[in-house]
Amino acid sequence: MTESDKILHKVLVESGQDPSSKSISAYIIEHYPFHPGPIQGTLTYNGYVIYRSQERHLNMNGLEETLAKLGIEASTIIFLSKHSSQAKIKSLTVHAMGNIGEALLGGFPSQVSTSDPGNMSSALRIMRNNPVEGFNITFEATHHGPLVKIPSFFIEIGTEKEDWENRSALETVSKAVLNCSDDGKGGFIGIGGGHYSPKITEYAVSSGINVGHILSKHTHEFLTVDLLKQCMERTKGFRGFLVDWKGTRGPIREMVRNIASEGSFELISI
Repeated sequence: MTESDKILHKVLVESGQDPSSKSISAYIIEHYPFHPGPIQGTLTYNGYVIYRSQERHLNMNGLEETLAKLGIEASTIIFLSKHSSQAKIKSLTVHAMGNIGEALLGGFPSQVSTSDPGNMSSALRIMRNNPVEGFNITFEATHHGPLVKIPSFFIEIGTEKEDWENRSALETVSKAVLNCSDDGKGGFIGIGGGHYSPKITEYAVSSGINVGHILSKHTHEFLTVDLLKQCMERTKGFRGFLVDWKGTRGPIREMVRNIASEGSFELISI
């Protein structure tokens, strides 16, 4: 089989150690006609594969290679996950993966996964168009592992048992997972703001531009030119930067402005 003959799938990853992940997967299987795939333990439907593992998501470094060895060629990997919040705020979130600095939760220090701005932003907008009473629907900044070198992202329900068993929340997340698409318009890196990036989230929803990695102001002390360039290389269809100007430190604004100018990349200030 040649490279052009390979059938690529969107792979949905269920972790047996994550109750929300299991709940989302079970809802999808209940409401969509998935059937046993050619690989033992997988289910497939309409270009999607559900891959089940007993590992924690955070430990699935190099999952694309694991899948390839099983005969599953993934175009996109979507991790179905629980969202954690100390404030216990009900949320539906999407985010890219990686560590801007030390690796406290999976992955490797100062390494980011390949983000999927098109599918991730599409999933966010689908969820916004199918709101769930009492739930915030938002991006999160890039954080935690695993390290995956093909387009990938987390989609999450949080934060309590009653939230990840909420049928409306499960319906909305399932719609997002099974209907998100890449419009081919490329993607931006979000810079600045807090962890939930409210200005970047709202701009992406209203403007229709796609955002992958988001580097919140809390990570800026660790952000270097080399790491920012790595984020660019690992953003599918990278076009430029979307900067929360007031939420970004002066030296980081200057770094981004210089890189954008040198490479003739777009820079949108909000």
